[in-house]
Amino acid sequence: MTDILIHPLMAGDADGFAEAFAIYHDAIELTEQRTETELRKLLLRPDYRFFVARRDGKMIGMSVAYVPTEDYFWLFEYAAVVPEARGASIGAQLFLASRAIAGPGRMGLVEVDANCGTDAQARRLRFYQKLGCRRIDGLNYQLPLEAFGEPPAMWLLALAAPEIGTLDVNIVERWLRTIYEDVYAKRLDDPRLAQMIDRLPDDVPLVAI
Repeated sequence: MTDILIHPLMAGDADGFAEAFAIYHDAIELTEQRTETELRKLLLRPDYRFFVARRDGKMIGMSVAYVPTEDYFWLFEYAAVVPEARGASIGAQLFLASRAIAGPGRMGLVEVDANCGTDAQARRLRFYQKLGCRRIDGLNYQLPLEAFGEPPAMWLLALAAPEIGTLDVNIVERWLRTIYEDVYAKRLDDPRLAQMIDRLPDDVPLVAI
């Protein structure tokens, strides 16, 4: 079997970006997508990491991660793989490449569709469960994207050491505020933040997906 190569997508690689965007556009739920212009701007940011997967020279997968320089978490924002290459652990390799570049000691976060009973949602959640992610219990995550309609119900997953069973609500609040402000350019008085945070207990459980 031909080896799969995982490597960064560089800001100046216009052809590579076009290939990656085509995979992204075809694989990601439309209401959860950024526009092509927005995604291109993220590629230029030093706190974002794009990875692509190639087999026999052909791009078959891509991922996008937010890795702030002065914080202790990172956000796995998108992963997309072409249909004929799914089930070959390519998404896992993209995730692990992002985790590696984030560095040790950081907690990983993942935005994912909530389990509303579809096979696709169940498969996606099993994928992240195998990687060690758990759900931040009680957090009805509101993805602040509106370009293509209202996103579905979402969860926020965390990749944390197994011995960590709860998260301080103040830490979760800090993550949410950072994501809204730095990732999505939303105001910190966005009412969705209060809607998410106010219902959480002081110690927020991490539970199996």
